[in-house]
Amino acid sequence: MKIVTNLFIGSLCLCLVACSFKEAGQLEPNIQFAAPVHVIENLPSAFPDLTSEELQEDWAKELLIANKFARENDLYRAITSYKRALILIPSNQLYRKQQIEYDIILSYYLGEKYQEAVEAFEASSLTNISAQFLAFENLLQILYDAYSRAGQPAKAEKVFALLEKVRPKVAENLQHAEDVLHASFSALHSPCLGSNENLSYFLTTYNQHAKSVRHAKTLNALLPGVGYYYLGQKNTAITAFLVNSLFIATAYYFFDHGNWAAGAITTSLEMGWYIGGINGAGLGAKEFNEHLYKTLAKDYMIKNHLFPVLTFQTSF
Repeated sequence: MKIVTNLFIGSLCLCLVACSFKEAGQLEPNIQFAAPVHVIENLPSAFPDLTSEELQEDWAKELLIANKFARENDLYRAITSYKRALILIPSNQLYRKQQIEYDIILSYYLGEKYQEAVEAFEASSLTNISAQFLAFENLLQILYDAYSRAGQPAKAEKVFALLEKVRPKVAENLQHAEDVLHASFSALHSPCLGSNENLSYFLTTYNQHAKSVRHAKTLNALLPGVGYYYLGQKNTAITAFLVNSLFIATAYYFFDHGNWAAGAITTSLEMGWYIGGINGAGLGAKEFNEHLYKTLAKDYMIKNHLFPVLTFQTSF
């Protein structure tokens, strides 16, 4: 009886500890978006067509071929042809050279090669362009997104500051997109956003279906496996319950028969499973919420054209 009492008191203490767990921190959704081929195919070029005189030149032929590859989403071959065109083009053809450099950056960006995109930009003559450049707005959006995703926030902020000056509405949309991508709930609930039916639906649906990390941990502390059942992981719940029950029964058997060493070892193993189960339930709730948020957020961003490529008016 004394053993049972001690086990009960120990379990109660662990339950109280579990109930004191805080909710997990910020969600870390990894939201990716690849532009559908038809989006690029159906957009006009930002630049004038090659003239018949230009098409007599080797660089222009390479550019024409590269554009064909790019519109078919064959970005690797497109970049190769663009680079050949860049080698062949005369130095006095600055306008067309900048077009080719932009096309290389756009190709890397669409291929989700963000580090390569910013490196191509920094090695190009586009670092000194003005707002008169025909794809200026697209380029700034590409650079902001690419720098952000390449882990260079300082450079992304510089691009954003420029966008705020020359295209304030575009900057506003990019900031909202960043808030969605990083699950910044305080910003998403800001009254400054005004009435937005799609945003309200997105946030309401998430709040209705999200799981409480604290609740999952507490349930699993009260009865191993219940936290997983709360998350809909029935097989894991059954396994957790059976394993913990087996360890508890085995430990009790050893103690009851005076085998204190074996009982202590079994109890230590059970404690590992028990604490691991609590943490596992918490992580499971966080992963569930991240997957739910990612699905809803991506749908919201597509509907509201918050991915930069969906706002492009021109292509290759």
